Amino acid sequence: MCRVIYTIMKMVLRDSKPVVLLRCQCTCVAGTALCSHVAALLYQTAHYSQLRLTSVPPVFSCTETEQKWHKPRTMGMKPVPVNDMVIVSARPRERRLLEGIKSNLYKGVSCPLPDISTLKVQEAYHGLDAAEAPMITTMAISSDVPLVESAFGPVQEGSVLSYQLPVRKVPNTRPHTDAPDPPQLPLSHYQLEPAACAYVLTEHQHHHLASLATSFEMSHKIENSTREQSSCSEWHQLRRCRITSTKFREVCHTRAESSAENLAKRLLGPSYQTADMRRGLALENIAIEEYCKLREVNHYPCGFLIHPDAPWMGATPDGIVYDPEGQPVFGLLEIKCPNVRSYVDCPYIVIKEAVSPLLL
Repeated sequence: MCRVIYTIMKMVLRDSKPVVLLRCQCTCVAGTALCSHVAALLYQTAHYSQLRLTSVPPVFSCTETEQKWHKPRTMGMKPVPVNDMVIVSARPRERRLLEGIKSNLYKGVSCPLPDISTLKVQEAYHGLDAAEAPMITTMAISSDVPLVESAFGPVQEGSVLSYQLPVRKVPNTRPHTDAPDPPQLPLSHYQLEPAACAYVLTEHQHHHLASLATSFEMSHKIENSTREQSSCSEWHQLRRCRITSTKFREVCHTRAESSAENLAKRLLGPSYQTADMRRGLALENIAIEEYCKLREVNHYPCGFLIHPDAPWMGATPDGIVYDPEGQPVFGLLEIKCPNVRSYVDCPYIVIKEAVSPLLL
């Protein structure tokens, strides 16, 4: 059994606004000056004062208070529209990049929604039994109810679509309205230097590399069709058989043949999404909007880039930026969302002479 240690504290406060601590004393080792016990007592006293308590309230044990086991834990859980919810297994066998069941609700008509006054639901189905009437009669459709905007167009205020499918906020990432169109990537006039090393390939390896060959025209089409990045199935297929920027470091630091084979098996296997990756995807659009606002630059989406001179490699920048004061005016954007308190805690940033270069 642990020995209980008691401390005795004495404080003298001046009754003024604000209250002034005149003297304090505690029987602990640090009590001759100022210890944490005294600070805790001051905070507790201030809390009781804010609650306007004239005496210390009684302390109840866990058996004397209401049980809490039935109350769900809501830490990290936030209400979201049903259309954005993803249903996954409570105990999945493996965490893959794409998993779960998500609503694929879409607008079934390409034309604008009909005016509420022309539907005349109550008049059309008047006299029908409630069990035989269509479901539209239960939606309380009336021309007297005001309309609000939704993702599908104007709908009745208070209807399910009004709060389950709200109008998506368009991020303000293009403050310069007179900016020219971004260049088509990869740049057609930019050539890579030939490799300094040579390999003797087997017939199977030769055919595999030949299947990855692309032209500038094909690379431009791939970039245009994969701008949704992780939301696009083609983006995942093209990345799977190529060395991407996220895998480049591991490939360069592989030495032994056995470790290279194990790395190849792991890279060709199923993809997994970590908590840091999910956090980065959730904050990426917010970070892009803040960056454009802070630096006053335009942002344009960018897809998967494959250069014809090295078709076995590929990269996906987080976007193309236009800065009228930069030289050149167009550049690439890469977003990092580290889970740290401050950027100074990032292990890949070195503070040197008031400059924060990235440590590659």
